[in-house]
Amino acid sequence: MEEQRGVSKFRMYLPQILASTAKNLLILDIGLAAAFPTIAIPPLLGTVEGGEEEIFHFTAEQASWFGSIAFICTPIGSILSGWVTEPIGRKNAMILVNLPHIAAWLLLHFATSVPQMYLAAILLGLGTGFMEAPVVTYVGEICQPAIRGILTSCAGVAATLGFFIGYLMGTLVSWREAALICLTIPVFTVIAIFFVPETPLWLLSRGREKEAMKSLQWLRGWVDAEVVQKEFLELQRYSINSNRCNPCQKIDQTCTHPPPTLIEKMKELIRNRTLKPMFIVTMFFFFCQFSGLAGMRPYLVQIFQAYGVPVNPNWATVVTGLFKFLANIVCMIGVKFIGKRRISLVSIIGTAICCIAIGCYAHMVLPPGWSSFDKHTEVPGDGIFPMVMFFALSFITSVGMIPVPWMLLSEVFPFKARATSAGIVAALCYIMIFISTKTYLNLERTLGLDGTIWFYGAVSILGFLFFYFFLPETENRSLEDIEIHFSTQKLTNIKIKRKSAQLPTIEKKPDQSIENGCDNKAFTDKY
Repeated sequence: MEEQRGVSKFRMYLPQILASTAKNLLILDIGLAAAFPTIAIPPLLGTVEGGEEEIFHFTAEQASWFGSIAFICTPIGSILSGWVTEPIGRKNAMILVNLPHIAAWLLLHFATSVPQMYLAAILLGLGTGFMEAPVVTYVGEICQPAIRGILTSCAGVAATLGFFIGYLMGTLVSWREAALICLTIPVFTVIAIFFVPETPLWLLSRGREKEAMKSLQWLRGWVDAEVVQKEFLELQRYSINSNRCNPCQKIDQTCTHPPPTLIEKMKELIRNRTLKPMFIVTMFFFFCQFSGLAGMRPYLVQIFQAYGVPVNPNWATVVTGLFKFLANIVCMIGVKFIGKRRISLVSIIGTAICCIAIGCYAHMVLPPGWSSFDKHTEVPGDGIFPMVMFFALSFITSVGMIPVPWMLLSEVFPFKARATSAGIVAALCYIMIFISTKTYLNLERTLGLDGTIWFYGAVSILGFLFFYFFLPETENRSLEDIEIHFSTQKLTNIKIKRKSAQLPTIEKKPDQSIENGCDNKAFTDKY
């Protein structure tokens, strides 16, 4: 958006950055929660020496469950979060979702048994799921298209910063002390989110136009109403059309019908404009979770030990967290210049190369039946090559494959089904994470270290082909452009045209705002 009436781009973008940063504290907490099994499992499993004597221990099977159980609970929270976010708003939802994590971190700090560890993991999983819908919808609805890609990618930076901090705490303090430190994040998040506004689109959908205007003024640089009047009218037009029932959209008339019922809301989920992006993002998550480091993440410390890396396995894990963090910063900047599609293609083919290379090393150097769930004192080879390749794998997966699908969640779904669709797809993602992490032990026992990572490399190659033929470029496209594209174009059409900029605006013809404000071919019953 160009500078208007003396408002600089810095002033225009700053409040959006601040609001996104407050939201990203939730993502930071998610990163810490996902990293926690990596630092708690090794001392409780006994594969590495802990800093203090443990009062209980894990078996290999219990460690496998603790590393994955949160992810099977997350989908429950993800699905419910969509239904909660719509009636109470994105902001209020982002405040309430901190409660399960506060309880979980306290329970982890004081845990005295394996069942208590499981319960804490379940709370972390539910809390993470509750966060999904408000987080992904909030940033998509407050940001201008010019910086939406950068700010949505900041979520990946926050998550990987959480991983890095979590891994680092695992080398400096005990896992109990780490849990107590993590407790401060959700507490501070609640305070920060109190100071950011609700999204203008949600307020408009509830008929709260004055509050929506004040929110937009805040988000565009604390400006006067006339500065954002044009954008506000465009949001009004989009909101009015999105909130009309489908019969009224089809015949292009003002809607006087009552709010949609639960069944009507469910029907929105099976329309083409929802199903197409849902399919693309779900498949993106599938290729992301069954390739690269996703399945190995809770067990990285013992995997590094099994490969005999020439540094302390805990510190090697910290370095992978650092590379993930740096890669997400590169992604945040890169999507602005080369787009989400290209950076995803580069990331997934790089993932395939790294996985195949590590598998070749394991096949040629390590003995048959070598397991990361056993304690090893002497390991064949110097371990330098696999260490470097694991670091490269951490970087290349995090530069595109991991953050991009979360960016897409914020922008590809139609307004009517945005929160619910995002919650469902996030739920499917976490089911995949559960399967990939829970099955790692079985894969390793069946295929060995080499076969397991070759399997991940093969999935990456299939993912590259899928991205090439089906992944569209959404960077610098408005939410309306994206919605119209998925409503009117075939799945194989990967070019999203800028249509909304050519549409008549509500400002020119106030009396025909609803009739002429949108390309209503995108909103027929067929779609």
